[in-house]
Amino acid sequence: MTKILILTCSCMLLVACGNGSKANKGTRIDSTSTKIIDTHNAEISLDYEGTYKGVFPAADCPGIEITLILNKDKTFTLHSVYIDRDSSFDEKGTYTLKDNILTLKEEGGEESYYKVGKNHLSKLMADKKEVTGKLAEHYILNKE
Repeated sequence: MTKILILTCSCMLLVACGNGSKANKGTRIDSTSTKIIDTHNAEISLDYEGTYKGVFPAADCPGIEITLILNKDKTFTLHSVYIDRDSSFDEKGTYTLKDNILTLKEEGGEESYYKVGKNHLSKLMADKKEVTGKLAEHYILNKE
């Protein structure tokens, strides 16, 4: 008899708990108060590591061929070749990515900035703003 009483009470408790949730189904949620947080950013959504190439404008030669390699261990290699000159430079260092802004920190301490896009990097000025003007489209490195 005690077992039947305990079983009956348990069933009634389960049914009562289920009915409580049904009573809340009629409650309306104000969609204007719902805020969606956009957590989309380059670091988690884009495969940004790899090799990027492009030609940046130069004042005294046809351009500078740039090859930037971003390694998975957060290190980079930047190879710059001045076209029609016997001059090239290599830089190495580490990089960070925050809010789609790639910061390259050379071993000597100098920093440069790029905006990460899908399969490309756009060179940014020292104040982290995009390059503007008629040469802006030439400050882009495309992923290979």
